[in-house]
Amino acid sequence: MNALKKAGNIILIIFGILLILVCADLLTNKTLNKTYDELSETDRQAVGEICKVIDLFDSETGNKDIWEHAYNPADTGFAIIRSYGMAKGYCYLVNEAPPASIFSQKIEMPDQYVDISVYRYAICTPSLLCTISSSFDEGYVTINDMTVPAVKYDRSMVKFSGLGSLEERYAVNSFRDAVDTPDEISAEADVSFVMDAENIALTGLQYRILDELLAADDKELADKLLCEYVLIRERQAARYPDLDKQQQRLELKQGTEQYVYYKISQKTGGGYTYFDKPLSEKITFYSAYYYICTGSYGDDVQGYFRNDNCTYTGAALCEIMDKFEMIPGWEKKLDNSTNADFVSQYSLLRDYCSHFNYKDMTPENIQRSYNYEEVLGMAKALVNANAGGE
Repeated sequence: MNALKKAGNIILIIFGILLILVCADLLTNKTLNKTYDELSETDRQAVGEICKVIDLFDSETGNKDIWEHAYNPADTGFAIIRSYGMAKGYCYLVNEAPPASIFSQKIEMPDQYVDISVYRYAICTPSLLCTISSSFDEGYVTINDMTVPAVKYDRSMVKFSGLGSLEERYAVNSFRDAVDTPDEISAEADVSFVMDAENIALTGLQYRILDELLAADDKELADKLLCEYVLIRERQAARYPDLDKQQQRLELKQGTEQYVYYKISQKTGGGYTYFDKPLSEKITFYSAYYYICTGSYGDDVQGYFRNDNCTYTGAALCEIMDKFEMIPGWEKKLDNSTNADFVSQYSLLRDYCSHFNYKDMTPENIQRSYNYEEVLGMAKALVNANAGGE
């Protein structure tokens, strides 16, 4: 009997402590730091970064300058959740005006962002308890019957720009939500990249041509370079048939997301571009290939070719279509459905090149023009180095 009474008392004490913590959380959320300027430095920077992007899209031309196809984060809400390692802090719901709740507090915003609604939700908000888990990094949360994209952030994410920053994750997640990428594609694995010298070298050769394309300022030259790129890529597809469709899938999903982020970053002052470098430190595709082949990239070289390669290449193909106006309204022509006839950036450009006929353009001539022996030599050195480390 005494043991039962003791256990009951312990339960009451635990319940009482939890009740005190919940009440303290609700009271603190409702009474302290109710203006933007009163938020902690990290929270203020995080909310400000999201508002900066929304404000950009809220302009009349900001949307179409970045993406033609019905993409405007200013139309939807977004949740950011403060992370303290294994613990979580407040959640800020940005750009939504939810009904009044005991769990929420409206944040008074400065004149610059006065039209953007921001609500802070208490740590104990029931629908957000799922985000306590350290496994929740980004996804969707339901707040007052509204399901919105959400990401966790910490101090490090608001201290820099580029891949992994809060601004980048917001841009990518809101874009992904807007274009409604099917779950089957969102969850698709990396591509099956065969790590042999020829496959790597054909990718390196494509990189050389991509550099020429991105640097070109003449449409006629760009058309010729693009046809060279397609011809080499088709040779790679013929030699490695499992790679082609997988690569196009990942370029379609991740490449478009990254391209949107690059454009947002440049408009908001971040100026980030390929290989997670600002414009002031921009490196070329082929110099990146050199770093990878000489061991400067890091240990996960295969991971680069299976994933990052598709992200950067897909974004570059978007830029090429925009820069040279090759395919007007190309964004609307992309089709990320799960059927076999999906339409990617590369398939659009391949069809575009089918209208040209360059008499002397052969894979062998292209290889001679771009010193393929050097490209292949670096690929062989990489393969040999990896084989020696196994």
